[in-house]
Amino acid sequence: MHMHTVASDGTWDAAELKKELIKNKIDIFSVTDHDSVDNIKNMQDILEQKDNLIFLPGTELSADYEGKEYHLTLYNFDLNNTRLLNLMNWTNQSKLSSNIDYIKYAANKYNKVSLEDFEKYENDRKRGGWKSANYMIDKGIHKDIPEHLRDVYSSGIKAELKSPEEVISIAKKSGGKIFLAHPSYHYRNNVMPIEELNYWLELGIDGVECFSPYNGNNAKYYINFCKKNNLMISGGSDCHGTFIPSRVLGVPNVSLEDLDIKKLL
Repeated sequence: MHMHTVASDGTWDAAELKKELIKNKIDIFSVTDHDSVDNIKNMQDILEQKDNLIFLPGTELSADYEGKEYHLTLYNFDLNNTRLLNLMNWTNQSKLSSNIDYIKYAANKYNKVSLEDFEKYENDRKRGGWKSANYMIDKGIHKDIPEHLRDVYSSGIKAELKSPEEVISIAKKSGGKIFLAHPSYHYRNNVMPIEELNYWLELGIDGVECFSPYNGNNAKYYINFCKKNNLMISGGSDCHGTFIPSRVLGVPNVSLEDLDIKKLL
């Protein structure tokens, strides 16, 4: 229910992902690229009856909550909803703008970097990640993504994002069902406080991604919250192909019986 392709920061195209799904015996899936629907039709076009795959169109929307980037997965929405598409385009443009601001910052810090050189740089989407990160790695300034992210954080530069209230309102009006993704992301080896879960509940989320690599052994905590508040239960690996090796397709191992996604199916 949570995977990325070359349409955002993953390494697999639709055909490669389909091959991996069949190999790993995954029967129900969604593609949830960051603020993008570019690979949904590509996936729909290559699915055949003999594949025995159930595909739920999805996306992962970005929002700013108390200065941190939070993610919300959206499923079964109107792919032509203008407000939703405009929101995703605005978010992507904001992220691209912040990347350029970072390169300008890096140009004053490192001899090998310039905005002109960056603009000429051709990013290979099959590597995963994003252009500014791959550029800095190829220039030999950062050895890997974690080092790059530390430098970005130290610069204080980050993209402007819409509020959770606006993102969820637009998402729900698109006809889709929206889930709080990997709730333990900002609480590694711990759980999101109940007060914060209640905040997202009040905003109108339809479910929580209870099964996630970030949640560790805390799935039951989130499942109980969902059952108490009549929310759907989803799960996903947040697989990015080979870009982030620790996020393996099919991990955590979740069956349909573990979830509550009847309204999506």
